[in-house]
Amino acid sequence: MKRLVLILLFFAPLILISQSGNPVISETIGNCDTISIQKDTSHIVKFISYPEASFPGGPEEMNKYIKENFQFPKSLTSESPYGRAFVEITVDTDGSIKDAKILKGISEELDEELLRVVNNMPDWIPAENKDGKTKSIVRFPVNFRPY
Repeated sequence: MKRLVLILLFFAPLILISQSGNPVISETIGNCDTISIQKDTSHIVKFISYPEASFPGGPEEMNKYIKENFQFPKSLTSESPYGRAFVEITVDTDGSIKDAKILKGISEELDEELLRVVNNMPDWIPAENKDGKTKSIVRFPVNFRPY
């Protein structure tokens, strides 16, 4: 019985490889998402080991940009809202931002203003894979702290 189990364990990967006719290379590394590599540059990559999309100047410059361009809604000036919002954007191959959305917001007014600021951001540096520039999804937090 042990011999049968060992034989199955040895041949199982070979059987799985021979059965896959899919040209997409996929694998899982630790707790990370699945890596998918395709020749088609319109494919959105969830996890890449090449340079990820980034704001020009890095996270510090992005925070500075948001602080300088964010205007608190007048309806909230008497309150001091705080918390953490999460934003998701798609960075296209040319660096432009598409499909910006709030994954977790704080209030409707703050979320609308945050989306306005994010949609008006300068072009990002796009992600790359072995075939060149590619679309990617970027998620980042924005912290609101009381005055």
